[in-house]
Amino acid sequence: MKRILSLTLVILMLAIGAFTLSCADKDGGGQGDMLYVEDTELGTGNTTFTLIVEHINDKKVTFTIKTDKEILSDALVEVGILEGHDDKYGLYIDAVNGVTHDFATDKTYWAIYEGENYAMTGIDGINITNGATYKLVASK
Repeated sequence: MKRILSLTLVILMLAIGAFTLSCADKDGGGQGDMLYVEDTELGTGNTTFTLIVEHINDKKVTFTIKTDKEILSDALVEVGILEGHDDKYGLYIDAVNGVTHDFATDKTYWAIYEGENYAMTGIDGINITNGATYKLVASK
């Protein structure tokens, strides 16, 4: 009897664990959990700008970021929103808000916008303007 009860409890615990993992907050298209799922203010400094992150599942998170950095990538790395690595063209965006998109793997990438305009440079070539809005959009 004890054996059956123990086995039942183990099965129940495994089922609860599987359910919990399936409910993890994913971005709906990339790899990794979103760090922030609601609008958030981050950082400290004299310059304030807005960053809108649009995930593939239409989840949008707006960040108000305060910084003393001058380059967009530096400010985003500083507050933990951006991960990247250097390649021959500059900083390659690996993850935004905890979510990875890799064109070589799944044909998705992070598009960069200054206001409503597609950026004409990489993220490490964008000088921050106080009060400006930037967007990082998961794209296919």
